[in-house]
Amino acid sequence: MMAVAYSAQLFLLAGVSFLALGSVSSAGLVSSLRASLVRVEPHARHRALVWLAALPAFIAFALLLTVSLPSLVALIAPGADHCTLHEDGHAHLCFRHLPSSGISVVFTLCLVFSVSYCMLRAALALLELLRAMRVVNALAATGEERSDLGVTVLETTRPVCLAAGLLHPRVLLSRGLLDSLSPPELAVILAHERAHVRRRDAAIAGMVRVLVSAHLPWVKRWLLRELEIAAEQSCDEDSARLLNDRLVVAATILRVERAAHRENAVLGVVSMGFGAQAIERRVQALLSEPSPPRSLRAWVMGFGLAVAIALSFANELHHVTESVLSSIAS
Repeated sequence: MMAVAYSAQLFLLAGVSFLALGSVSSAGLVSSLRASLVRVEPHARHRALVWLAALPAFIAFALLLTVSLPSLVALIAPGADHCTLHEDGHAHLCFRHLPSSGISVVFTLCLVFSVSYCMLRAALALLELLRAMRVVNALAATGEERSDLGVTVLETTRPVCLAAGLLHPRVLLSRGLLDSLSPPELAVILAHERAHVRRRDAAIAGMVRVLVSAHLPWVKRWLLRELEIAAEQSCDEDSARLLNDRLVVAATILRVERAAHRENAVLGVVSMGFGAQAIERRVQALLSEPSPPRSLRAWVMGFGLAVAIALSFANELHHVTESVLSSIAS
């Protein structure tokens, strides 16, 4: 039983180390890409930002799988077992040869702190999501369904306009804002919020809020801000394309932003508000020619190539990781 616990320590230490490596690598990648990324058309930028948010977890999982691969192969083909080539004191990331001792007390404490910190950040993000979901459900329950508009009308004079909800997103619109909108403005808002619902932007944003827990703080803040801006600009572009009038969309953004300034702060975790983010950037983008759509095929191929290269060096990475763990094992 103790041997299993020691093995779990080693695998957990390797996983935390890989997650830290993924976090630092992602920070370097964001630093090199963020100036050019903000100029990419919003739909592709949004997808790229989601990939970047998941990158530390992806790197940690890929590397842990890679260094575990030789041990998995040894389970199927015992003749491929390389653990017998190591001296007895060598730390084994192996499912057949369990270690006889664990890591040092200092590294055990560091490991416990690191795992607890990561779990705490993820738990706080989840609690924030659950709190916002309860507020959204309570707010929507007070509204009136308008099937002709496809929205839930809230009986309040405060300007509220957002697509809210993770599993079952809906458009929430306050009576005060609805009564103040002209028909063209209402068409813009409905097209915009329906685009959020169709794209499931609130659910994606909620998932990203958990994933960015593995990033450095400044990277986390930048990713969350840019992801929300990219989502808003994507829906702006969809609205302009549907209504064939970019100027009306830009004017409506300014109109609603003045009315709804600083509203919906609590619901922002599980909602996408119409006039809530980067007004100047959104309006400038609408007043310019739309950027041509771009594919993320190169990104996907790059990630696939990196994984393939890592897997091709599985034995070497396995050995290097074991050697590093051996240097800190007691």
